[in-house]
Amino acid sequence: MTILAAVDGEQKPDRVVTIGEDLADAFDDQLVVVNVLDQKEFEERDDVHQTGYTVEDGQNDAESVARSVVKATTDRPGHVQTRGLVGEVVDELLGETERLDASYLVIGGRKRTAVGKALFGSTTQSVLLSADVPVVAVMDEK
Repeated sequence: MTILAAVDGEQKPDRVVTIGEDLADAFDDQLVVVNVLDQKEFEERDDVHQTGYTVEDGQNDAESVARSVVKATTDRPGHVQTRGLVGEVVDELLGETERLDASYLVIGGRKRTAVGKALFGSTTQSVLLSADVPVVAVMDEK
């Protein structure tokens, strides 16, 4: 089985990787750390490059972010696989969870008020409500 940990690259090191690593060790599973390049950001990069920023370029950039977070977080980066995805974040995370037949999904989140969630939505909340596997939410105070 696989533990899938999703990082956004904003925090280096990231507790999401640490928790994912703990779960992978406890269940003797493989840890895969993924970063998703949001579709809007991908399109913005494509507009800036004007030479054809491809989905593969976006995937490589997203995987590079995942790799750098893993290297900053764990002293055993060689035992962690990394992946980069491009698209709508929630859809991509849930799709990757299914493709890998993951036993857990570890995600980060920020504590927000109910009004903040209602106005802006929440990727974490959407994943929690839609995932078919247990989700471990690692909350950040920021």
